[in-house]
Amino acid sequence: MQEIKYEIKLIATEINGLLNRYIEIHNSVFKFSWRKAIPLPFFFKPINFDSLHNKAEQILSELSSSNKRITLLLEYINQKESHFAHFLSEYCTALMETVSLLKRILYQLYLKSENSNEYNLDEHNKMLKLYKEAVNRYSAMGSRLNELYIEFIE
Repeated sequence: MQEIKYEIKLIATEINGLLNRYIEIHNSVFKFSWRKAIPLPFFFKPINFDSLHNKAEQILSELSSSNKRITLLLEYINQKESHFAHFLSEYCTALMETVSLLKRILYQLYLKSENSNEYNLDEHNKMLKLYKEAVNRYSAMGSRLNELYIEFIE
């Protein structure tokens, strides 16, 4: 039983690392910087949306893998561990939805950076609204997840 608890803690740590990688991408796009406010191409490096899109895709893949590992462990754990593992899986799913929306936004921004006619401002604004709602959803779950983690490790 101790091995399963260790494995769940390991998965939780991995998901936290993926969260941090996602936040780096989010901040690259949405956090204020003078580089974005004053886009001087000879002075400031442009944002590589294609690279960020690929990083988001990798994070999604790893989150999916982590969530599958949680699901496989669920049948072998007790009530206390099960409660935390189920919530961790729900959190992981909410984070996956958020990263997926960000990935779609990054693709639209990549198209815009390539002067593509496929970039649609109305669709972009709808995606931003959905993305903000997803961010709020996973963020709200994060506080509860932290509480459950403390109970889980005791």
